[in-house]
Amino acid sequence: ANSARAAIVAEDDSRVTGEDISYPGSGGEMKGYLVKPAGQSGKLGTVIVVHENRGLNPHIRDVTRRVALEGFVALAPDFLSPLGGTPADEDKAREQFSKL
Repeated sequence: ANSARAAIVAEDDSRVTGEDISYPGSGGEMKGYLVKPAGQSGKLGTVIVVHENRGLNPHIRDVTRRVALEGFVALAPDFLSPLGGTPADEDKAREQFSKL
């Protein structure tokens, strides 16, 4: 919960638009967090934000919003999707990585 309070770019920041998405992956449905700069049109560069061994947690979601603030479309895939997605408990997330 500390990382959520320390977010540099709040989830409701009007400078970006973010949404949780699903898309087909080779092992089944994948989940991710997609964030775009608000009010920009045309082609934008894209950055894939890769999470560490704690999964797609509040810190990684914040990093994804920060990337979007720099003018990029940012996608943070949840690599724990095949196991049901990133759990709220970061210790459980670390344990799940050994099952991938």
